[in-house]
Amino acid sequence: MKPTKSLHECSWFGGAQQPLQGGRERFTQQQDSIFPWKNDGDATYSQIMSASTQELQQDFKSDALLAWYDDHRRRLPWREEPSPWRVLVSELMLQQTQVRTVLPRYETFMELFPSPAAMAEAGEEAVLGAWAGLGYYRRARALFAISQRLVQDFSGEVPGDAKTLEQLPGVGAYTAGAVASIAFGQVVGLVDGNVERVLARFMGEGSPLRNAAGQRLLWNWANEFVDEERPGDHNQALMELGARVCRPVSPRCGECPLHGGCQGDDKWSEIPNLPKRPEVVPVVEENRYLLVDGSDHVAWRRRPETGLYSKMVDLPEEWTPGVDAILLGEALIERRLSHRLLRLKGRAFRVQSLPSGWESGPVDDFLHAGPPKAVALLFEELRTHSEVC
Repeated sequence: MKPTKSLHECSWFGGAQQPLQGGRERFTQQQDSIFPWKNDGDATYSQIMSASTQELQQDFKSDALLAWYDDHRRRLPWREEPSPWRVLVSELMLQQTQVRTVLPRYETFMELFPSPAAMAEAGEEAVLGAWAGLGYYRRARALFAISQRLVQDFSGEVPGDAKTLEQLPGVGAYTAGAVASIAFGQVVGLVDGNVERVLARFMGEGSPLRNAAGQRLLWNWANEFVDEERPGDHNQALMELGARVCRPVSPRCGECPLHGGCQGDDKWSEIPNLPKRPEVVPVVEENRYLLVDGSDHVAWRRRPETGLYSKMVDLPEEWTPGVDAILLGEALIERRLSHRLLRLKGRAFRVQSLPSGWESGPVDDFLHAGPPKAVALLFEELRTHSEVC
């Protein structure tokens, strides 16, 4: 791959210039003389950004990226059989969840819900139960709502156009672009955290990107760079590259197929320019009670229809032990969630009879019903330390 000129060396920029800073500011001092179409507002910025990609676009669309992907891509089930429904389900599962967590659950989930019609017929509770352990349960509810919409408005088929896909519940530009390009071959780009990092470093873009202008810039690049013959593989190659080579820390620049044209390999620690996470996160403490009767049945409740973990099964949060209650064991787990640390304290009791008005049944029935992952982990800890069957 031939070396690519830095932006301030490109011929369209009027010859050698002083090194420029990232973002909108990089062009403000010289755009009057260089860009005859200059006017006020974001239109000028978009035109400038489009021009800035012209000499870098060839490297980004080169065969090297796809050749690397062909040699190094992970053999994932949704890639081996990329039907529209399988791809859509995988994209919902992979939102904020690592591949290694999804892999052991994916095929079982697809066996239960092989089509939108099968999911819509099964009902939301069945979907939530099968989703248990993947977290972020709003995704499961969105997927169920999608299945209903597909059955009602699309004859049970996933539409192949990104703009139409964005009209489905819980589907944004990224998911729509992924499904449209991977399953249907539509020439459309996408941006997720991995792609954002690859694009920003390749272009040497040090400006903040988590704002409207930054996101517009990233999506413009993604759509300009996408390979017209293999758009789905191109998008997956960028995601794979960001996950395995262009990593947030200690990137493997020497292994990168885009290394020859990358503008940011010497300043990877500064790019992308992202907001700093707060070092101190709030701690939320909650209690749970595992109540077991003489038949080794346990009690649980179903959470309200709105709020956190809505409609999911859960252990009681409040309960007053009677004189006949025998403490079997205690457990504590801590789980880091997106914006808080959850500290869950559990106590297991043997009781003569379970409280009326609560659901109850064998231990496996509770786990199969799909409690939140933190509650399921606490449940297993209590089983281990209190010899509950």
